[in-house]
Amino acid sequence: MAEAVVSFAVERLGDLLIEEASFLHGVTEKVVEIQVELRRMKCFLKDADARQGEDETIRNCVAEIRENAFHAEDTIETFVLKVALRRRRGRGLQNILKRYACIFSELIALHKVGTKIDGIRTRISSLTTSLQTYNIKRIEGERSSGNETRQRLLRRSYSHVVDEGTVGVEGNVKILVEQLLVIESSENRSSSSSIVSIWGMGGLGKTTLAKKIYHDGAVRRHFECFAWSSVSQQFNIRALVQEILIKLMPPSPEQRMEIEKMSDDEVVKRVYQIQEEKKCLVILDDVWSTEAWDTLRPAFPLHKASNSKIVITTRNKAVASHADPRAFLYQPKCLTDDESWELLNRRAFFGCDNGSDPTINMEEMGREMARYCGGLPLAIVVLGGLLAKNRALHDLERIHRNIKSYLMRSGKDNYKQQDSVVLDVLALSYQDLSYHLKSCFLYLAHFPEDLEISTKTLVRMWVAEGIVSKEDVGEGYLAELIERCMIQVGRTSIHDGRVKTCQMHDLMRDLCLSKAKEENFLEIIGATFQQVEKSSSSTVTLLTHSTIDNVRRRAIYLDQSPPTNSTSIVAEEARVRAVSNNNNKNEDAGDINVKLNPENGTPLRSLLIFYPPKEETVHWMVRKLELKKFTLLRVLSVEGLALGENLPRAIGNLVYLKFLSFKNATLLRFPSSIRNLGCIQTLDLRFTHSSGELISCLRMNEVIGRMKWLRHLYLPYVNFNVGKSKVQWEKLSNLETLKHFNAEQWDIKDLAHLTSKLQKLSVKKLRNFKELEVILKPSHPISSNIRSLLLSDIATKMEEIDLKQLSKCQHLCKLCLVGEISNLPKPDLFPPNLTELSLGSSKLQQDPIPILERLPNLTILSLWHDSYIGEEMVFSPNGFPRLKVLALASDFVKRLKVHIGAMPNLNELNIVNCKLLEMVPEGVRYITTLQTMRIHLMSKDFIQRLQVIDGKEGDDFYKVQHVPSITLIDDDLVMRSIRP
Repeated sequence: MAEAVVSFAVERLGDLLIEEASFLHGVTEKVVEIQVELRRMKCFLKDADARQGEDETIRNCVAEIRENAFHAEDTIETFVLKVALRRRRGRGLQNILKRYACIFSELIALHKVGTKIDGIRTRISSLTTSLQTYNIKRIEGERSSGNETRQRLLRRSYSHVVDEGTVGVEGNVKILVEQLLVIESSENRSSSSSIVSIWGMGGLGKTTLAKKIYHDGAVRRHFECFAWSSVSQQFNIRALVQEILIKLMPPSPEQRMEIEKMSDDEVVKRVYQIQEEKKCLVILDDVWSTEAWDTLRPAFPLHKASNSKIVITTRNKAVASHADPRAFLYQPKCLTDDESWELLNRRAFFGCDNGSDPTINMEEMGREMARYCGGLPLAIVVLGGLLAKNRALHDLERIHRNIKSYLMRSGKDNYKQQDSVVLDVLALSYQDLSYHLKSCFLYLAHFPEDLEISTKTLVRMWVAEGIVSKEDVGEGYLAELIERCMIQVGRTSIHDGRVKTCQMHDLMRDLCLSKAKEENFLEIIGATFQQVEKSSSSTVTLLTHSTIDNVRRRAIYLDQSPPTNSTSIVAEEARVRAVSNNNNKNEDAGDINVKLNPENGTPLRSLLIFYPPKEETVHWMVRKLELKKFTLLRVLSVEGLALGENLPRAIGNLVYLKFLSFKNATLLRFPSSIRNLGCIQTLDLRFTHSSGELISCLRMNEVIGRMKWLRHLYLPYVNFNVGKSKVQWEKLSNLETLKHFNAEQWDIKDLAHLTSKLQKLSVKKLRNFKELEVILKPSHPISSNIRSLLLSDIATKMEEIDLKQLSKCQHLCKLCLVGEISNLPKPDLFPPNLTELSLGSSKLQQDPIPILERLPNLTILSLWHDSYIGEEMVFSPNGFPRLKVLALASDFVKRLKVHIGAMPNLNELNIVNCKLLEMVPEGVRYITTLQTMRIHLMSKDFIQRLQVIDGKEGDDFYKVQHVPSITLIDDDLVMRSIRP
C-alpha cells in the first residue's frame, strides 16, 4: 500500500507543477527533485509491500516512507494555498509598503518550504538506501492486464449474481422451509417455538441461506406479511423496530406520520399485534449478542398462539439458544472437500478460453487450495475470484505457494481455526490488488456496517480525492472489486443492469478495517464506535493517538442518543474527559475533542459524518467541529445532519473541496459561503428546512456561476427565493447532471448556454413545453447528448408536435413526463433508444398501449394516475418485446386485455390503486417469465379472487399461481396472503 501512496504523491506533484506553476516559481526544481526521488523509491516498494510480514523493521520503514510521501504533498499544497491567498489580498492593497510586505512574506515562505522539501528529500533518499540493505529488490513495471480485462468481460454477467451458483444448500433450504411451514396443533403449540435460528461462523453462508428461504415460493404463499432487517453490531432499536413495522404494514403517508409520532413503546406494541393477527415472517439477520436480542424481544409474540415466525442468523450459538430455548437451531455444515472443489471450479475455471476442464495439475492445486478454505463458501468464492483472473499455470503456482506462506506465517492449524483461515484468504485477495484498487477498497471502510452504499456517490468521492482520474475509470474499478467478490452487489438498474448500490460482507469489512488501520488510511471517531469494534471479529480499533495529526481520512459516527440541551452537552463532554483521563486502562480512548479538531488538520482529505435517522437537534460533536482547520479537504458529506450556523459558514474556507453533500441535512439558511469553492465537482444542495418556510437563497446565482469545474449539481427540494439575478450557466462548461431546475426561479432559455456535456436534466414548473425548444433543437449540443430527462408540473398541455422534438435526442434512454398530453406521437417519433418511460397526469383519451408497445427498446413502463382516462387497455401479441417492468395506476381503467404472446419478457407487474379494474387479465397466465406481482390498494373483492381461502381457489387464482412472489394489499392498507 506504500507503493500506492508514493504513486499518488508522484502523480499529484506532477499535477501541481502543471496547475500551480505560477505559485511554485522558485521551488519548481526542488519539487521535481523530490518527485524523481519518490519515483525511484516506487520501484522498490512493490517488493517491500509484499514482504512487510517478514520483518518488523521493513514494516516500520514502509510506514515511514508513506508518512514522508504524505508530508511532501501536504507541504507543497499548503505553500500553494498560502501564496494564492496572499496574492489575492495583495491585489486589494493600496499602500505600496503593504504590498512590499506581502512580497517579503512570500519570500520567507518560499525559503521555508524549500528547506522543508530538502529535508523530506534527504529522508526519502536515506529510506531508499535502507530498503536496499534489507535485500528489497527493484521491480520495474506491472503485470499485463490485457488478459485480465478479457477474463473480466467474460465473467461479468454471472459474477454479479452473488447468490447464484451455490453448492450444497438445497438440503439446508428444504429443512428450514419445512420448519417454517409446519402448522402446530393446539396440543403441541405450547411446546413448540416460533423461532428458527441459523447459526455458525462468519462466511458459512447463513445470510445466503436466509435469503433462499425468504424468497422460496412456498414460503411466500404461506405467509401474509414479510420483513427483513439487518441487526448487526450497531443498531438503533427504535429505527429497527419501526423499519419492521413499515415492512409488515406498508403505510400510507398519513400513517407514516402517525408512526413517526408514536412512542417507542407504541411502535413495539404495534409490531407485536400485527404478528398476532397475521401470518408474518420476520428475518433478523446478523444478531451479534444476547443483549441485542433482549432489546428486540418485546416486539415478538413468542409465547402466544401466533402463526408468525422469526428467523435469526447469528455467529454465536449462545445467541441462537438464548432467543428461545425451544427454538429450532440449525447450523449449516461446512462444505465437503468435493463440494469445496465444485464451488471453486465453478467460480475460478468456468469459461476457460479453450472450453476445457482444468488440467490434472491445476485440479490438484485447486483441490488443495479449496481445502485451505476450510469448507467456508465465502473464502472459496473470494479465492475463486482471484484464480479466475490468474489462470495461467505459473500464476496458479504463485497463488498456491502464497496461500501456504500466509497460513505458515500466522502459525495456524490449517483446518481447525477456520475464522483465521478465511481472513488469510481474504488478505491474499487484497494483496493481489493493484495499488489503485487497494485504495478504492480501503475507502469503503468509511461506511457503517450493513449500509447500502450508493455506487454513484462512492465513485464521485474517489474522483474528488484523486484516487481515480475519471468516473468511468472508477466504475471499472468498482466492477473489478465486485468481480473479485470483495464487495457485494445491492440494487441494480433493471433497464441496463448497472450496479446502483453495494455492500460489504462482515468478514470483508473486518479485513477492510484492519488494513485501513495498518496503513493509517482512515480514522473513525464515534462515542459508540470503540465498543462496536471491540466486539468485531477483527478487533480493530481506529482511535489511536499516534495518527491523529497524520490521518488522511476520517469518518465520524455520531452516537445513537445525542444530547439535546446545554446541560446534557456539558455532561457528555465531562464523560468524554473522564474517559480521556482513564487512558492507562484503555489506551485507545482519548479526548474526542482533540480528535475532532487536531492541532494540524492539514493532512485530512475526506470527512464523512454519519448520523442516526430522524434526529432534529444539532449534535454536540457537530457544534465542536472546526472545519477551518482542514484546509486541504477534498470530500465532505454531512448528509442527514441537523446543522447550526457555524459549520455551513466554515465550509467557505475549504477552497480545495471537490465533493460536498447536504442531502437531507437540515439548514437554517442557504450556506452562501460555498461561493469560495472554486474546485467543486459534485454539489448536492438537496437540504431541508426545519421551519418549512421559504428559504432565502439570494446569493445562489453568484455562488453557482463561480464553479467552473462543477459536474453534478442537485438543487434544493424545498421552495427558495433566488432573487432576480441570473446564473452564468455558460461558465459551467463541465456540467453533466442538473437536477431540480425550477423554471419559475430561472429562465429555461438560459440553459442554452450549457455545453454538450449535460447528460441528466430534471426541470419542474415549466409554463409550457415550448420553453424547451431552445435546447431540444437538433443544432443544440444538449439534444444530441442528453440521456435522462424529467419534466414535472408542466402548466399547459403538451401537444403531439411538442413531443416530436424528443425524437432528435438520439441518446435519450430515460424519460419522465408529468403533465397533460393531447396525443402521443407515432412510435417512430419517440427517442429511438428509449428504455424507460414514465407518464403521469397525462389525461390521454386514447389507449396509449398500441403506440407504446411498438417501442422496440422499452424495458420499464410506468403509467401513473390520470395518465389515461379511458376504460380499457389492450396488449397485443408480440407487443412490448423487451418490457421487463410494467406499473399501472388508474382511477378509470376497468378492463385489461392481454393477448397470448404479449410482453414475452415481463418480469414484474405492479397494479396499484386501480379502483375500477374488474380482474387480473386472462393473458397473465401465459406470461411465463413473470416473477413478481404487486397488487396494492385494490378492493377486497379483487384480492379475494386471487386467494385460496379454506382450500377453495378464487376465480383468478389460476391466472397467477405460476408467479413465485405475489404481494397483496387491500384498500384498507391490510396486507393479504395468497393462502390466508
